[in-house]
Amino acid sequence: MKSFFSIFLLMFITKFTSSTLEEPLNACNGRIIGGYQADISQIPFQVALNLNRGPKCGGSLISSRWVLTAAHCVQRVKDTDELQVRINSTYGLAHGRVVDIESFVMHPKYNPLSIDYDFALLELEEEIELGEEFYAAELPKQDEPVEDGTCLQVSGWGKTENEDYGSEDLRLINIPVVNWEKCRKTFRKINYLSKQMICAGGKQISACHGDSGGPLVVGRKLIGVVSWGNPGVCVGYPGVFAKVSSVRSWIKFVSEV
Repeated sequence: MKSFFSIFLLMFITKFTSSTLEEPLNACNGRIIGGYQADISQIPFQVALNLNRGPKCGGSLISSRWVLTAAHCVQRVKDTDELQVRINSTYGLAHGRVVDIESFVMHPKYNPLSIDYDFALLELEEEIELGEEFYAAELPKQDEPVEDGTCLQVSGWGKTENEDYGSEDLRLINIPVVNWEKCRKTFRKINYLSKQMICAGGKQISACHGDSGGPLVVGRKLIGVVSWGNPGVCVGYPGVFAKVSSVRSWIKFVSEV
């Protein structure tokens, strides 16, 4: 049986499935359990990572040539021909543009058991033209802190409670940063929480199974990569994200970004 960590994806538990873009997108107010329907223009750096031309994970454009995703999304990939990235599309399996992968690099300290250093960089076969409306995510400085309670946005095509496989439409949710020590105690019986991880979520709003590797952001700045969480129980538990600032130097070393 696969470890739940290796199959953990970001699912939006949608109690109120009628939520639309009319809801306030900047509110971490706990009124909605789940996500809002979104358009790729709101998160232009969000990409869909497809394995063998089927849905697999999410990711983030960090430059015209590189995508940052979770290492556990590609740890079993043997050949780049198995991978493709769909960019500039609200739909994970349609529209936009599909780009092949030239190479990928997992963080050398990635641990598939603890899911520590859950980062992978994907080099695209061709350079993507970026602009004012279609832009890459910004990256934090090495070890740049994020204050507890900061309202962050996470997005992806993860399934909702009314869908068996995944949402056709891009969805997003706003969740607050959870104190690291508090989160460590919450998960102490499940997994070790390292300093390369950041927690976000709340009692009434949470991220769960769906698109691993997707972006956790504040504005345009990429704070985290969707990584893992409590299996089977989402509301009331934060999600755990790989903290981008902890590996900023590695990202620059590999990608020159």
